[in-house]
Amino acid sequence: MQPKETFDAYLDALARHDYEGARGCLADTGFSYESPIARFDSADAFMEYSALNMGILQGIERLRTFVDGQDVCAFLTLHIQISDKEQVKMVTWARVEAGRIQRMEVLFDTRIYQTLFIHGDADPA
Repeated sequence: MQPKETFDAYLDALARHDYEGARGCLADTGFSYESPIARFDSADAFMEYSALNMGILQGIERLRTFVDGQDVCAFLTLHIQISDKEQVKMVTWARVEAGRIQRMEVLFDTRIYQTLFIHGDADPA
C-alpha cells in the first residue's frame, strides 16, 4: 500500500471504531505517537488508550491531505459527542514505512479534552 492508502485505512478503521483494524495499520516495533495530551512508544498501548477514549468519536472529516514521499499530513475535523456535539480541528503528520504507520504527531486544541483524557498510563505531553 502507498502511504496515503495506509493512512486512509487507519482513519477509516478509527471512524468505524475498529481498533483491531486500526492497529493493523501501525508498525509493530519502533512506533511512536505524540499529541498535546499523550505520548506512546507502543502501538498496542496507543490502541488500548484509543479504544478506551474514542467512544465519543462520531466521524472524521478529511479536509485536506498532503503526501511527501513516506510522510502524510492531513487536516481533519473530528466530530465528537461529549455532552454536546462538538467539532475538533486537527492536523496529523504520519510517517509510513513498509506499509505501516511508524510515527504520528497530532496537533489540536485540547480544551474540550483535558478533563476527559489526562489520566491513566498515558504520559501527558
